[in-house]
This record gives sequence, structure tokens and C-alpha cells, in this order.
Amino acid sequence: METLYLDLLKKCLLGETSWENEARILYLRDCAQGTRTYDCDTELHLEQRLPEFCRQFRELSRIGRFVDDRVENLGYQPTMVGRLRLENVEDCLNCILRDSIPGDLMECGVWQGGVTIFMRGFLRARGITDRLVWVADSFAGIPASRLPQDLDEDLSAARFPNLAVPLERVKSLFVRYDLLDAQVRFLEGLFRDTLPCAPIGTLALLRIDADLYESTRDVLEALYSKVSPGGFVIVDDYGCIPACRQAVDEFLALRGLTPTIHQVDWTGVYWQKE
Repeated sequence: METLYLDLLKKCLLGETSWENEARILYLRDCAQGTRTYDCDTELHLEQRLPEFCRQFRELSRIGRFVDDRVENLGYQPTMVGRLRLENVEDCLNCILRDSIPGDLMECGVWQGGVTIFMRGFLRARGITDRLVWVADSFAGIPASRLPQDLDEDLSAARFPNLAVPLERVKSLFVRYDLLDAQVRFLEGLFRDTLPCAPIGTLALLRIDADLYESTRDVLEALYSKVSPGGFVIVDDYGCIPACRQAVDEFLALRGLTPTIHQVDWTGVYWQKE
């Protein structure tokens, strides 16, 4: 039953159980913008009428990409990471339990909170009550770029309001999955302000989805020392945002750290702390 529950939870968080409605939203928006002509039969039978569009939509969703690589098309499912990156989280959690690696679970940069909802669901399914799930985000969108390394990455809420998900929205999604309880802790604010003084002990899993050079650097500087030996660090944007990769590479190089970095998919990577 544990496996069945977690498999269903992944499908729901990834939007796989309702992908047609996500695709319909894009179809209807195209019609409203005049790039398609609305047809009621097409709306009702989207996969039959637009098979290539639907095939592309499902494949891109599976790997955590957007139609036409436009952030405006990211959809409304609780997570945008795609199946391979969510399964990577599950694989790391299974290793943590198998090897009794101490510490809590944390994601920095959560969007709608889907990955942290899965973390809490995993703990619930395994009957684990002595670990916390930390949910850290500005909950106001990605901050405006301040450093030269980030000037090419304007992902701010002013440009992409769909990336700005309020804390109450994230909490409401935890409630929807019946997973909001005392084992979930929220840190609201910019990482440089919240992480250095956060009451976090040790971490078995640190997942970083911070996009910017500055934000990624802030997370690593504040939290890397708290990751237990044998614990896991996951970086979501390593492959798709050069500034994020630069922040990671510089952090490791300055400390003489040479972990074996494993590729998850086209952008995500992870390593195990020595």
C-alpha cells in the first residue's frame, strides 16, 4: 500500500491524472489570443483532434519542460519538476532510510510546494515521525537580479507573476493532500535573510531550486555544513541556468570539494556528501 500511495501521489503532483485539462487551458488560451480557432468538439476531444499537440504536451510535462519553452506555459500542477526529478527525490529518500542518514528534509525554492508535499507524503507513508520537512521560499516570486552573474536571468514576479505563489496557497495544497501538520515548517523570505538564523539542525536531504546565482550561493553557504555525511544535495537548475551552475561550481571549488555529480535529467543533478 505504501508504494501504491506514493505512486498515486507522484501522478497527482505531476498533473498526470489531469493532463488533458492542463492541455485544454493552453488550447483555450491560444483560441483567446487568436492563434487557433475555437471548436467545441476539439475542446471536448482534444487528444483525438490535436494528437501531436497532446503528445508533445505530455512528453514535455514528463521531463519538466514547457510548451515552446515559455514560462507562461508551465501550467497549474503542484510541481513543474517532471517525473525523473521527482523520482530522484524518492530514490534519495529511500537511500536515507536504508543507510540511516540523520537529518531533516528541505527544499529551497518550492514554487507551489509539490516536491515538499511529496517529501511529507513519503514520511507519512513510511511512518516516520522524527524528521521534519522544511519549506523555504520568498513566496513572492524570484527576486530581481542584483549581481552581474544574474543579469541575464530576469525571472522576477514583475515579468513572470505565475512564478510567485503565496505562502497561503502552498499551505492550502498541503491541506488538500492532508499533509499539513507539525512535521512541516515554513521559512518565508529571501534566503539571505531567513537561512542563516533558521533553527535547522542537520539535513539528510537538501534540494535547491533557487534559479539565481545569488540565491543558490546563499543556500549553499548557509546550509551545506548542515548536510549530514552521506546526505544528498540536489540542484534543480544546474543544467538549464548557467548562473546556477557557476554558483555551485565556485562553492565546491573554493572549499576543495570534489563530489561525484550525477545527472538526473536535462537540468537536475545531485550528489552525496562525503
